[in-house]
Amino acid sequence: MMSTPIIFAKHRLGTVAAENRIFSPQDLVVLDFSGFETTPFLNQELGLNLNKLMAPGLGVQGQLAGGQSFAVYYFSETAYRFVLSEDAAQALTALVSKHGSDYDIELVRRSDLAITQLSGEAALETVLSSFSLTPGLQISDMQACYGKQSGEVFVTTLVQQDQQQYQLIAQQDTLSLWQARLAEQGFAHSDEHAPN
Repeated sequence: MMSTPIIFAKHRLGTVAAENRIFSPQDLVVLDFSGFETTPFLNQELGLNLNKLMAPGLGVQGQLAGGQSFAVYYFSETAYRFVLSEDAAQALTALVSKHGSDYDIELVRRSDLAITQLSGEAALETVLSSFSLTPGLQISDMQACYGKQSGEVFVTTLVQQDQQQYQLIAQQDTLSLWQARLAEQGFAHSDEHAPN
């Protein structure tokens, strides 16, 4: 039985760090956003142009009114995933609460998920081979990002501070196993924060 390949994206922009590194940004959280009016809310209240997000996994980086950065990934017309700082999560939660009676929307904090970020010359090939992903999309917008579910891990690609980065989002036990595997493959663990 033949399996369907999981198509992944590669950024054409941004630099590639020389050193292969992994780090766990403690200040990032995951929020899942759903409801029949998620897209109108994002268009009207956040001012996001979601016209380019036509396929599941495509995403865009943006800023809230207070200047806090976020990445949002499109799953469907009624489901999105945000990856953002704790400060941005609180601001977004307040905004959703403020408009909760105006839209059919729900924001769920995914406390069960943690994030590991990797970069470096071997990062893309490692992500592709480790998660059985097939390269197929080229991203040529610095604000665009892409994410795909592969088994228990949601894998993303994005550019932060002009550098290509990859995020692994999963439950902590799963991430710990992946961190050990990546260390075995030569990725140095860093306590430094990811570029943001």
